Amino acid sequence: MTRIGRIRVGLAGFAAVVAMAVSFGAVQAQESWLAGTWEATAEATGMPGPVISMTWTVEAAEDGAFTGSWTGAVQGESRTGEMSDITVDGDAFGFTVRIEEQGQGGEIVLEGTMAEGAVSGTFEVRPDGMPAMITGTFSGARAEGDGARR
Repeated sequence: MTRIGRIRVGLAGFAAVVAMAVSFGAVQAQESWLAGTWEATAEATGMPGPVISMTWTVEAAEDGAFTGSWTGAVQGESRTGEMSDITVDGDAFGFTVRIEEQGQGGEIVLEGTMAEGAVSGTFEVRPDGMPAMITGTFSGARAEGDGARR
């Protein structure tokens, strides 16, 4: 047995502590699959019209927190915003993007899942103080050249 401070830890106890640390690291690594650059297209429900092109880039910090930026374009007009409320739970993810234009603001909220390297889900556009004005679906994949991390 090895004496650590005033506590004696046997080999089995030491192995259990190492196993817990490795498991925690695996969970951290698993949940960082969203890190990288993703490209997706979205269509608004019940609205004929153009497809929205989206690109988002997520960075994962060692503490498990995420930061990111999002860009969306429709008919040549582009909007960019910082991502907030970024969550990853297994294969599910979500985030919010704050958009301001001509004195009016709102949020774009995306929720989705990842399966076999592709992402898909739903989005809502929520003007400040109002319920969702536009809803729809999106699908996409990791941007070309951004190596798969999962």
